[in-house]
Amino acid sequence: MSKHILRSVAVIAIVIMSFMAVGYLPAANKPKEVNIAIIAISVMEEPWNTALIQSLERVKKDKPDGLDVKWDVVAENVFPPDAERVLNGIAKTGKYDIIWAHSTYADAVEKLAPKYPEILWVFAGSGNKGLGGNAYWVDSFVHESAYLLGIIAGMMTETNTIGAVAAYPYPNVNSPVNAYLEGARSVNKATKIKMTYIDSWFDPPKAKEATLAQIAAGADFIYAERFGPFEACKEKGKYAFGHFVDQNSLAPDVVVSSTIALWDNDIKYIINAWWDHVTQGMPYNAPKERIYYLMADGGSDIAPYHSLGKKIPQPVKDEVDKAHQAIKDGKLNIKMNEAKVSSQ
Repeated sequence: MSKHILRSVAVIAIVIMSFMAVGYLPAANKPKEVNIAIIAISVMEEPWNTALIQSLERVKKDKPDGLDVKWDVVAENVFPPDAERVLNGIAKTGKYDIIWAHSTYADAVEKLAPKYPEILWVFAGSGNKGLGGNAYWVDSFVHESAYLLGIIAGMMTETNTIGAVAAYPYPNVNSPVNAYLEGARSVNKATKIKMTYIDSWFDPPKAKEATLAQIAAGADFIYAERFGPFEACKEKGKYAFGHFVDQNSLAPDVVVSSTIALWDNDIKYIINAWWDHVTQGMPYNAPKERIYYLMADGGSDIAPYHSLGKKIPQPVKDEVDKAHQAIKDGKLNIKMNEAKVSSQ
């Protein structure tokens, strides 16, 4: 072999080793897809989970970093005591680049993330703690959206009594309900609220009964943080608001609007962190604080009024639009009040 050929081979080898040292991958070798495993604490039909899937579908169309975004819902109804076993089983398959544990799973992730350092781990919602490294804490807040829905309720109530039916008195649950009441009182100081926690993530019959009791006590606009209230409102001719996703299709004559949780930016943040790690060798460096985006940053919104728009007086729509724009412009700051809500 000639000296020139040997010299060329040596140069190529040095270049390849340099690329490897900095984690650079030639374009031909860069990943074409990212595979995400999802576990959830409740059924996927619950809005908390549905909102994530809807956001994934939008992100997939955007093809971040040119990737085909794929996901599998591997397990539902996984309660925290069983999460470590389930998550470890998923990690051992080696099929997934990102494991998205969509609830209060920080304790399980804390034990597993160091064992699987190449996997990017995600956990979501309140009741968690920051871990750093390859474990990312994300969240989605809809309190600003709930405030806007409260304006509708406060201006349109005929009894000065509104209602809310929710799961547990957790911070992420309390915050939108408190904002809903605050929005109502911003336009109607006499507004009172009937509040029921059903102590379940999914119990539509119990939520329906709670709603019927609230309506009997005078509530005429119900914030449905769980499934169940829509049927009661339909039976009694009352209105409701959906939670986390546009739920009008479930009860078109009942659901005036809904808060919309947009996980899109959270998902893109996570995928970009994974991409930088696998293509550039950048260490995972999750912040200890949770990652979230507010309304001004595209983190939430409200659903259209659909056919019920004709039932909403124009002054009410104008008041909502004014507050909506003020929130987006940073002129109206809706604080997160995570305190338990009590009936009045």
